[in-house]
Amino acid sequence: MKLHRLELTGFGPFRQTQVVDFDAFDDDGLFLISGRTGAGKSSILDGVSFALYGTVPRYEGGEKRLRSDHSFLTDPTEVRLEFTVGQTRWRVTRAPEYDRPAKRGGGITTETARAELEELVDGSWVGRAAKPRTVGEVLGDVLGVNAQQFQQVILLAQNKFSRFLLAPGEERQTLLRTLFGTKRFEQYRDDLEQRRRDAQRELSAVDARARTLLGEAERLIDEGGLADGRADGEERPADLADRRAAGDHALQRAEYRVEQAATAQDQADGAHAAAAAAHAELVHRAQRGRDRAAARARLTELQEREPLIAADRARLERARAAATLRTPLETTERAERAHVDAVAAAASAAAAWRDADGDPEGDVRATLDALTGELARWQAALAHEAELERAAAAVRDLERERRVVGELLTAIDQQLALIPDERAAIDEQLAAADQAASRVADVRATLAGAVDVRDAAREAATLATEVAAAESAYADAVAVAGAAGARVGEPAAAPRRLRR
Repeated sequence: MKLHRLELTGFGPFRQTQVVDFDAFDDDGLFLISGRTGAGKSSILDGVSFALYGTVPRYEGGEKRLRSDHSFLTDPTEVRLEFTVGQTRWRVTRAPEYDRPAKRGGGITTETARAELEELVDGSWVGRAAKPRTVGEVLGDVLGVNAQQFQQVILLAQNKFSRFLLAPGEERQTLLRTLFGTKRFEQYRDDLEQRRRDAQRELSAVDARARTLLGEAERLIDEGGLADGRADGEERPADLADRRAAGDHALQRAEYRVEQAATAQDQADGAHAAAAAAHAELVHRAQRGRDRAAARARLTELQEREPLIAADRARLERARAAATLRTPLETTERAERAHVDAVAAAASAAAAWRDADGDPEGDVRATLDALTGELARWQAALAHEAELERAAAAVRDLERERRVVGELLTAIDQQLALIPDERAAIDEQLAAADQAASRVADVRATLAGAVDVRDAAREAATLATEVAAAESAYADAVAVAGAAGARVGEPAAAPRRLRR
């Protein structure tokens, strides 16, 4: 942050406006604010603190001490500071609460505290906040530090500095803690101490658990005979590291024993695998011997049954030879059955012919041909008869349609006969409509006049009400004036009736 310009009006020892141009000291770098006691050196720093945060560290009694004692009641009190943060230039204006003459009615009133924050944009000041609270919030975001941090790190209060120089050691330590906010470091110390105690408790718990585990391990070492050459009744080392080293040695011996046992187990596993393989080979050979004995017994049985098998084979050959003649024999049997059926059918047909008075000696084929021709003619006649019936049905449908059409034509003729009368009635209606249309304009004019009369009547009623109210008010005013005149000894004016 860089300060540019400070204006103090009615603030501290300054009644009139005082301007401090910090930009004039840019070429010098560092500068000193010097002067006699009471000249207003600290008031400059107070003005900077008040403009930025609305508080002054050395005036702990309140803002009312900020107003100059030299100011008249009509003089204002105001502080204005221009500064730059980053690349942005700001201007803040603050006024504390003070008493001033009231603008109306006389007396004294309180001027409330006010604040305004502006930003320089393209050569013009633009308002960003206009209330003390909002100005404080915006400046808190812009500056990045609060009032307490600003007064501890950047601006050391004058009254607290003098207390620091004159205070004894213990009080000075307390004052330094207050000035520089070392409470958080004390909190760090307390937190670290608490963490140390927590770590000590955890270490004690781990140590107890380690001793318990070592005791269990030593018991297992004694049971396994893994002790490191310690005589019976000899005390174990009390040091935890020595006990752990003894446990490590016992662990190494146990691992060696485990390794030896694993080697022996591997050798035993190899011997077991070899014995299992030999046993499997023997089982396989025994099974092959049993299979060979069974095959020999089967061969002997087949050799004994060889004559029976030869007889069965001969019967099979004969059956195969007979199977080749089965199909021709079955065909012959079917033909014989068909011949017998044909002879029976012929005999039945001859009997039926004789029963029908047929000539047994005549030509049966010629008679069948003649009957077939007659049957064809009768079938054609039957088809013509069916067609005739369909044609008769169509004629009946056409007759019905003809009657319906005739009725429709009769109705149309009747309606045509009524058309001249209806046309004459329509002409009369058109003439009446023309006459009515000629009277529409007159009716519209009459209606417009009626509407005007209605509106005038409504307005007259409204005006009559207003006139009555005015007359009543006038009468009341005359009565009041008469009463007033009676009190002052003047005759009251006669009332006049309002003109309508």
